[in-house]
Amino acid sequence: MSSTNQELANRKAYAAVYDSMQWLTPQTTATAIEARETLVGSIFRFPESKWAFSNTKLFTHALSPGCWLCGQGKWSCLFINGICNAGCFYCPSSQNDPGVPMTNTIAFENPQDYADYVNRFNIQGVSFSGGEPFLTFERVLSFLETLKACVDHPVYTWIYTNGILVTRDKLVALRERGLDEIRFDISADRYRLDALEKALGVIPHVTVEIPAIPEDLPVSKKVIVALDQLGVDYLNLHQIRCTPYNRERLANRGYTFLHGPKVTVLDTELAALELIRYALDQSITLPINYCCFAYQHQFQSKGARTRSAEFIKADYEDITPAGYIRRLTISGAPEVIAGIDNTLAAKQVDPSSYNLSEKKKCLSFSARLWPMIDFSKVRLKVSYSQAVVRNSVSYYHPFKKVALNNEKTVVVEKQSRQPGIWLDGERLHAFETLIKPQDGNRMLGDIEEPELQWCSDMFPFETI
Repeated sequence: MSSTNQELANRKAYAAVYDSMQWLTPQTTATAIEARETLVGSIFRFPESKWAFSNTKLFTHALSPGCWLCGQGKWSCLFINGICNAGCFYCPSSQNDPGVPMTNTIAFENPQDYADYVNRFNIQGVSFSGGEPFLTFERVLSFLETLKACVDHPVYTWIYTNGILVTRDKLVALRERGLDEIRFDISADRYRLDALEKALGVIPHVTVEIPAIPEDLPVSKKVIVALDQLGVDYLNLHQIRCTPYNRERLANRGYTFLHGPKVTVLDTELAALELIRYALDQSITLPINYCCFAYQHQFQSKGARTRSAEFIKADYEDITPAGYIRRLTISGAPEVIAGIDNTLAAKQVDPSSYNLSEKKKCLSFSARLWPMIDFSKVRLKVSYSQAVVRNSVSYYHPFKKVALNNEKTVVVEKQSRQPGIWLDGERLHAFETLIKPQDGNRMLGDIEEPELQWCSDMFPFETI
């Protein structure tokens, strides 16, 4: 979505209050960019500073195993409930529904069903979130124990908590059932460290995960020193997101809002970078990472799309670096298409990697066959779909039922996102360059002319 379309979408979403919100303007953008670049530049004076996941996650020293799994698309967040006993001003939604455990809109009342889902989709990291998981503690124990006992591959597990209900007995119970990491949002309880200290030496990895709150910078800096001295394993700082639910509370703090797929807060990003710079300046070795919404939106969504795509894509389709299903189809005179089909057969190409239409006017093929295709007398159509897991069939899209066990089935739908972009001439050659295999995830900033000139409408589906 273009920046103009995002602005229009946000104007619609926030309706009557939009004009009262303090948005980043063309006049203030230069100042914001300069402040950010200055902070990032000062951070990268230190060799401990690194980028991960297409330069969307900045960290120092190390990342939690859970964060690596998240970025690699191998993670599932199970929202164990929808209730909370804290009243954080930044919370993006109401927390007053005990609910049913859910992940990606799929409900899992039965721990065994969820374990089978983790098995079937080869998920290697699971987090328990809410709400506040400790409010339904027995439910957490049941799901955790079943996961560790019934999944046939290693699963790294962690839990998020505000710490208010944490006791040593509960921590021991979590450890005995195999919990690998606990993440405390200490900002929810006035930055108290009592609960966190109980977890040290009990849970293998102890992490603090908080929003970077601009007004709390002085206390946050003191807390970083204390966390380092206590031997906390990681500090994760995340960006505050604005929703209609928390908008008024954020606006009352004078924050500047940013347009994007979701509305975010500029001030919290600058605060996170300031905290990282402070820690480096003080020679603090506590690993810190900044989890911005640009990372969350792209990599977490990409991971879910990629996992699901494997179940429904055709063998002659490809999964793009952004997690979408790409179909390449050439069209032309029947004799031309037949000639290409015969060439592939003569070269003993795996027949599952291409597909000839019934009327023999079109041939779809995997991108790995590109060097074998003669494009001189054909046109190429590129289309994109997105795989989505659902509880049940909607009948609006092609689908495949995936049985988790004898009782539980989920549905993977193939939803069209771009029905077709026709390419020939220079545009065809630019697209060939765009889809050449790359090491890692390709970023928009890596793309050069003529790709930028000819392939911009494919970027959202091909790049991070």
